[in-house]
Amino acid sequence: MEHSTIIHSRNKFIILFFVAGVIVHLIFVPFLHNIYETSTALFGVTSIAALIIMQRLDMNPLSLRLVIIITYNLYIFLINLFVPDLSNLLYLIFPMFLTIIYNVSRINFFMTTITTAQLGFLCYFHHASYLSGSGAVEIYHIVSIFFMVAFLCLLYTFKISPQWNSMFTENKRMDTILMSKEGYLDLFFEHSEDAIVVFGLDQKIIKVNPAFEKIYGWKETECIGKSPRLFPSSEDAEVEERTRSVLQGKSFPLLRTKEMRKDGVIFDAELTITPVYNKQREIVAMTFISRDITLRLQAEQLVIDTEKVKAIGEIAASVAHEVRNPLTSISGFIQIINSDPTNPYRTYTDIIHSEINRIDLIVSEFLVLSRPNLKKFTAFFIEQTLRDVIVMFEPEFAKRSIACNSSIPANTVTNNGNEDGMKQVFINLLKNACEAIGEKGDITITLTREINSISIIILDNGSGMNQTTLDNLYKPFFTTKLEGTGLGMMISKKIITDQGGTMSVSSVINEGTEIVLTVPIT
Repeated sequence: MEHSTIIHSRNKFIILFFVAGVIVHLIFVPFLHNIYETSTALFGVTSIAALIIMQRLDMNPLSLRLVIIITYNLYIFLINLFVPDLSNLLYLIFPMFLTIIYNVSRINFFMTTITTAQLGFLCYFHHASYLSGSGAVEIYHIVSIFFMVAFLCLLYTFKISPQWNSMFTENKRMDTILMSKEGYLDLFFEHSEDAIVVFGLDQKIIKVNPAFEKIYGWKETECIGKSPRLFPSSEDAEVEERTRSVLQGKSFPLLRTKEMRKDGVIFDAELTITPVYNKQREIVAMTFISRDITLRLQAEQLVIDTEKVKAIGEIAASVAHEVRNPLTSISGFIQIINSDPTNPYRTYTDIIHSEINRIDLIVSEFLVLSRPNLKKFTAFFIEQTLRDVIVMFEPEFAKRSIACNSSIPANTVTNNGNEDGMKQVFINLLKNACEAIGEKGDITITLTREINSISIIILDNGSGMNQTTLDNLYKPFFTTKLEGTGLGMMISKKIITDQGGTMSVSSVINEGTEIVLTVPIT
């Protein structure tokens, strides 16, 4: 289609050139007083009319091309045939030149051959007219010019044109490849799920993609030409050293670090930072590809936690039983000794009895990890279960002067899950909240039902936890309490995880703690 359009435009150009030549011919006909000049001019007008009609009728451009070339050549030949003038011979050059426009070797060769034959025929047929007076010298110059032009046409046809065609084709191919590469790069840049940023050498942003706006929260108009803070202050020294290394040509693939959104939220990210070189191998910019891996790290941590709990559960059943057997005997003997009023070691045996009870508590919580009823699902109202636990804690709330504000909707749909396990989770969390508050505080409990899940938020204004405590919250036997076992949070998370739910904890020292439980509705 494109090739046909090009030929059509070239046909139109030669027809217009033909029209211009015939118009000039018609202008001079009245001054020439030659009937043959008039006849050839009328032939030119007729030929032009026929060519225009053919073009209007959408004749095949390839066929019309041949008709135009032959007609124009015939028009010039007839002028020379009926009006033997040396100056007219020069017009034979035009058809040869015009065929070069088509850039087709066989047509160029055909026209050069035909025109050469016509020149030879005219020189033979009108040699008397051409050689009269000073015509002998003029015919020599005209024939020399003609053959030089013919040689140039043949040289162009068989040497220059193929080279130019090859260069044109190669350039077009390279342009296509380049445009294709640029197009693919643009598509990759715009549709990548990873944030991509291009920095200048002055650390100002040159370009960002839509994923950057989504992950970091900065709009493109807000950061182009600027240097917004994309990392927390704790990373300043490392970022400065990293930037210096990149400007020296070093790359950082899949680097795990902390990044910061526009609203100040810090998240885990995986960065790939590389320098951008120009053709002279000079660094002109830096690319920065960032991927939010928060969910991936949470999934990895969940797998690790699950494996830990599984390993603990496997040894819990066997070890706990073996521990409890001697504990039962020791506890019995201690009780007998304590019942003796003359026991001189009462102080020590009371301590032993207290510690035995503490060991028994730890073993009891330890055994929870191996109990099969943790995964025994029944239909129950989770709203009612939460209310029951709150009622159970009312004496504790009153004792500590704690105000418990709850927002729990009425029982609507039963949920298939572990009722006993959920009750234990609520007990553990409310107990922790009470102990964190101590005296006089507030606990807010909110339950909301979504389409496919139930969300429970327990918020207290207690002492809060530092980052170290949060990092070790689910590790077995880790506790900050004097009498804690360090198993409550781990067991609670296992119960929630077994039901396909999630537990997240956020806390600020001296401000309080927020725990969010999400349980799927099944």
